[in-house]
Amino acid sequence: MKYALLALLILLGGCRKEVHFIKIDLTSHGLPFSILAPDSAVIMRKDYGIINDITVRKGDGFNIQIFESEVTIPDVEKAKLMQLASIWQDKYFLELVREDTDGFIFKKQPDSISVDFDFRRIKIVGNKEYVFQAGVVGSFTLEEVTQMYNAVR
Repeated sequence: MKYALLALLILLGGCRKEVHFIKIDLTSHGLPFSILAPDSAVIMRKDYGIINDITVRKGDGFNIQIFESEVTIPDVEKAKLMQLASIWQDKYFLELVREDTDGFIFKKQPDSISVDFDFRRIKIVGNKEYVFQAGVVGSFTLEEVTQMYNAVR
């Protein structure tokens, strides 16, 4: 019995598909930078006037949302602290997992059963501020969120 379970675990572990990331230039979508994303990721842009919403998505495990707006705080660390203060007030916030000068990863619990991860990373280019986060649609593991967080350095 224990050998059958071990064989099943090895088989399931071997089925995991390796995601290949490539550098995607976002200038054709109005953004002055590139990010790493899975090959053939879908990019969508929505203009809401004072803010633009750009989504880079591939399957269920990779969904980055980028909010572009005019700079309100020209200092990346201070802008990050404002994002952090907003997250701390969220009733689903559980704990901060990682913090850097330009961003952070956090754990949240949207219901009594689920645990989910998200991130914020801030980039300022000229008079524009870009806030990166996991897409609003979906639930992400720490591994998936870490991949997305590192993809937008």
